[in-house]
Amino acid sequence: MTDTSPPSPSSPSASTLPRVLDALDLTAVPAPAGVTAAFVGEQFPAPFHHILGGHIAAQGLIAAGRTVSGRTPHSLHGYFLRAGDARHPVDFEVLDLQEGRNFSARRITASQSGQVLMSGVASFCTEAVAERGADGGLGYQPSMPAAPDPDGLPAQPHPVELADAGPGRWTSLRWFRRCEVDTGRPEDSDGPGRLRIWWRPDGAVPHDPLLGAALVSYLCAASLVEPAVAARVARGSRQLNTAQRDFAIWFQDAPRLDDWLLLDQCSDSAIGARALSRGRMYNRTGDLVCTANQELYFPPRLPQGH
Repeated sequence: MTDTSPPSPSSPSASTLPRVLDALDLTAVPAPAGVTAAFVGEQFPAPFHHILGGHIAAQGLIAAGRTVSGRTPHSLHGYFLRAGDARHPVDFEVLDLQEGRNFSARRITASQSGQVLMSGVASFCTEAVAERGADGGLGYQPSMPAAPDPDGLPAQPHPVELADAGPGRWTSLRWFRRCEVDTGRPEDSDGPGRLRIWWRPDGAVPHDPLLGAALVSYLCAASLVEPAVAARVARGSRQLNTAQRDFAIWFQDAPRLDDWLLLDQCSDSAIGARALSRGRMYNRTGDLVCTANQELYFPPRLPQGH
């Protein structure tokens, strides 16, 4: 089996789980007038110094959750507006939009030097709303698709780590272990754009519903790029440079982060330079953890000389 041990801290591509957990432990700072709370978050080195969407989305959810008491994450909807500069920290501002009987909503703005990088809304709900069958509520879900046992599969890095994407590497993709069930290529039985992976954090994670939801968001936003790229490759496209445009995730059940989780993802629709990816994540027991959608933008190549 492929070695799944984490890289050494001195490795140029190292981003161990402890580093990610530290980066999600945002620093509270004084909030400007009209803002509920403010935080600062560390970024990681990356090609062209771009900030990874999953990293900033997870930090945004943490920022919003730090202003809510007694409620767990229900959903996150975010728009990635600028690439940002990973050499510098990001400022997060949170605004209280709703504090209802069962739901809380917070607006999140992530920025650098006054330029907005991400804008989104996070929602949180009470335990009564979140529990299956609570107060007469129903509980149903799609069945987890069949997949080989992860313990018998080789661990593989995220595909972007295998490509020379310019100076630096996506160090924020080294905090989890990953096993591919299928590749999304045309020869796979489900055709291009369908990709199932088993994943788990590369180490112990504290039991915290907010942190668990943030790590699930981080993984989904990073991974949902893959089926869109695979679908384009299968159809002969050579334009594979992509940018995350918007991301949405709904949390259905608590993730079991001490075991493998299955992410079933696909990209079955695209138009022009845009492609949509969808994913469902399951605990190994078959419980649905979350449903996520992400739109990717594949900017057209500029003519030489531009």
